Amino acid sequence: MRIILSTDTIEAAPSNCYPIDRLAFHYLWELVEFGTFKNGYARVQYANGAHGGFERVRWCLADTEKAFNVPRGTLTARVWRMKLGENDRILSAEQFVHARNRQDKAMNSDPRWQDVGGKSEFYFCSAKTACARFANSYRASNLELGAAVMWNKRKRKIWGVPSVCGTYT
Repeated sequence: MRIILSTDTIEAAPSNCYPIDRLAFHYLWELVEFGTFKNGYARVQYANGAHGGFERVRWCLADTEKAFNVPRGTLTARVWRMKLGENDRILSAEQFVHARNRQDKAMNSDPRWQDVGGKSEFYFCSAKTACARFANSYRASNLELGAAVMWNKRKRKIWGVPSVCGTYT
């Protein structure tokens, strides 16, 4: 497990990620002080060269601090899982999780979540449940279900399901 604060500097993306435009990270992290888990997607690398998965966690943490009026560097992210894989496979797994677990979304509990990037990906659940959802999303049948959600969202041009070239078509 890795601990991240919004004030941390994130290292560069892994050098073995070539071509980087075909890969993505699926991550699971805990917002320790809130008891929530975020299950999300990130590009391998962002414009600043940072590791996409850990940089995305840091950005979400900063968004949460701002939305909840908490001093910067106060909240803690505990990264439980970080999986590197082919873009559409990673998105299919991530979309499966979000399509199946609406009952415990954190954004339904407080309007301040609306100002947090990836607001619909935070869940109130136990670590055991969050890790099980992450692992279960990679079963072949669940990847198929998640792929159907992903392609439907792309067809409707819904944000959050980029193709390997970075577009939403």
